[in-house]
Amino acid sequence: MCPIMNRFYFTILLLLCSACVFSQTHASADALFQAGDYTAAQEQYAQLIKRYPNHALYTYRYARCAQELGDLNTALKYFELSGDRYDLKFFNVAEIHLQLWHPDQAIAAYEAYLARPNVTDERKEYVHTQLQHAQKLQRYMRRVERLQVVDTVLVPIDSLLYALPLSNQAGHLAYDSLGHITYTNQRGDYQLSIDSSCHIVASHRLLDQWAPSTPLPEDINFTSKQSNPYMLSDGVTLYFAACDSNGLGQYDLYITRYNTATDTYTTPENLGLPYNSPANEYFLVIDEEQNIGYLATDRHAQPGYAHIYSFIPNQQKQYWRNISPDSLAQYAQLKRFAQPTAVQQDTITQELTISIPNSTPVQDIAPQAQIFFVVNDSVIYTHLDHFQHPDARTKYHEWQERQASLLADQHKLEQLRMQYALADEATKKELTPAILQLENNQSQSIEYCQHLLQEIRAIESLRAR
Repeated sequence: MCPIMNRFYFTILLLLCSACVFSQTHASADALFQAGDYTAAQEQYAQLIKRYPNHALYTYRYARCAQELGDLNTALKYFELSGDRYDLKFFNVAEIHLQLWHPDQAIAAYEAYLARPNVTDERKEYVHTQLQHAQKLQRYMRRVERLQVVDTVLVPIDSLLYALPLSNQAGHLAYDSLGHITYTNQRGDYQLSIDSSCHIVASHRLLDQWAPSTPLPEDINFTSKQSNPYMLSDGVTLYFAACDSNGLGQYDLYITRYNTATDTYTTPENLGLPYNSPANEYFLVIDEEQNIGYLATDRHAQPGYAHIYSFIPNQQKQYWRNISPDSLAQYAQLKRFAQPTAVQQDTITQELTISIPNSTPVQDIAPQAQIFFVVNDSVIYTHLDHFQHPDARTKYHEWQERQASLLADQHKLEQLRMQYALADEATKKELTPAILQLENNQSQSIEYCQHLLQEIRAIESLRAR
């Protein structure tokens, strides 16, 4: 056979081998993608894109892999390169922009997706919900307040109050028997709490007794999920948390003011960004004597924990202006925040060191005499003297002691778990028995505390009839 024919057949063989390898790579990438192995699939699609840089399917799939792996900016780049052939490109782009807190781009992409001819009714319903969320976020993003954060700590959710170094002028916060937060003013003659319907109720102290609590107006109790009221020392400005469909997510923070002339409250106003988020915001407390505010939220926190951000309250609202969308999104989510100046730092009169005691005194759970104990839907005790049976009072003291021990054990348990996560294998073996013992103790303590509460309420309900 002549050399020319040899070269011809050799070229054909190379082309066939190349086609075979290409076919195998394509099939392998597709199989990996369908199986959810996005890391391996992305590597395969990268090889295919090198050979066919303008291939719509390969760039689209590469973008989808990047999206699933959390590399959102790379995903946006390759979705753009994939063209408009695939309807789901617009949907995925919208989802990414919403995740990045770019509501303008998310809205445009959702609307472009809805305009495609092959969108199913099932997907349309979801997209309309997402579109409404993006529009809501767009409204809130127009006014992102400059928050000057000076410190942040991570605290177990059920220990939040023990991480607040409040001055006497800021009033007193305590947990009631149901775990709700009760506020009592500095003079000790006015109290805000949460009733069994999760509405905010108020009570005034008359001589040595508390008057029956009365719900605040419906304008404030506008949902069945109010919590954690806190009033400034002016006796006018009230902050609270509420779960509302018009908010950004789960529990949002609201502000309202009492009008002494008309004996009414203003319509509650959502505090907006960055105070609120799609996560839970638990409370906003401002210690005017120390010139420090405290914001508790479980955004950016692992389950069971919340961040407490310490910040310098603005005398007048200041909003972010003329910054990039990415920077605005970072500030809105409290991933970045304004730093206080040296002068402002000097106004902080108390060192911001937060500590949770290893053993919490009983009086920190509730004042020795002043309490907030729900007997039933119609009877609430606010003083130890309200207990009508000595056995119930004794059991209540025991419940307080058990709660203090439970909180202390929980704090120790969380510390051991954090040590365990960072430890080597030998240390993990040493820590395991202590962790298991504390977990067992906690389970038994929680069950016993619930039993005590049932007994106390049974005894006192009989007396209250």
